Amino acid sequence: MARSILLDVLRIVAIGLVFVAHFGQVLGHWSGDFFGLKNFYYVSLGGVGVTMFLVLSGILAGLTDLPKQTPYGTYLWKKVLRIYPLYWLSIPVVVVAFVLEGLLLEGEWRYPFPNGLSTDFVGSFTGFYAWFGLWGGPYNPPSWFIALIITLYAMFPLIAFLLRRWPNQTLFGLLLVSLISRWYVGRYGVPFVPNDWWDGVEEWAYRLYGFLPGRPGDWFPLCRVFEFGFGIWLALKLKPTCWLLLNGLPNLLKKPITRLSDLSFALFLIHVPWLFLLSWFMDLGMNVAVSVVIVLLFNSILANYLQRIDQKIPRKRWFL
Repeated sequence: MARSILLDVLRIVAIGLVFVAHFGQVLGHWSGDFFGLKNFYYVSLGGVGVTMFLVLSGILAGLTDLPKQTPYGTYLWKKVLRIYPLYWLSIPVVVVAFVLEGLLLEGEWRYPFPNGLSTDFVGSFTGFYAWFGLWGGPYNPPSWFIALIITLYAMFPLIAFLLRRWPNQTLFGLLLVSLISRWYVGRYGVPFVPNDWWDGVEEWAYRLYGFLPGRPGDWFPLCRVFEFGFGIWLALKLKPTCWLLLNGLPNLLKKPITRLSDLSFALFLIHVPWLFLLSWFMDLGMNVAVSVVIVLLFNSILANYLQRIDQKIPRKRWFL
């Protein structure tokens, strides 16, 4: 299928919501506030943007992977090669931001491995900090998304098979799984993970704010499987022409849309660690609007360079 400008626009809206929420939180603006049902679906606008990303990921997987008969190992390896190189490129960038934030805002060198060398190395390399109860780790909070999306991609063949055979029943089943998982995780935490007395006190305190420490409701796959499955369901149910509704736009509009859409994942990966620049600029007396524009431009330029490097990585030779 031809590239969908509609999906590109929706991806831009999603990353836009994430940026608005995170900038709002730094600035103490209402746009960064959380809303919804505490300990169930309690999110900022950025959380809504992440939900959109999960649905879009399901749609794209449904449109591109369903028509193929790819062996499971090859399919999953391709997903790893699509996601991880750019993620790995982002690691030194966010570690530099972590160190600079300590120097510029706190006036001291931060210890580079606050959770221990092995934990921070494995957590950063795999993106599975969340499974250690550390959400996104010390360097890059949004990196929890890596563990979630890779896990959902690993589940994709089974979900797609069920949706093909029993589309509406399966979608309803996925909704029930997500609802029950959100209720259970919000009430008891991640299943089969023992907690000591102090953890229980900490969880009680966090619940007052609307989520558990480590925010398992965000990354526990069964809590998010409906959003991903809903995207696959849409790919199966809607006609291919639906995704091409905006493809008639003039190239003058399509080119910046596709470019910004292509940058969305890189922007998602690197923007939070560099938000300290916004506080630093304002501490120096810079106008808020000017500070926001500079930070946006800086992140966009950095994301553009990372994506260009990522595009030069010869993935084809790694395919089985």
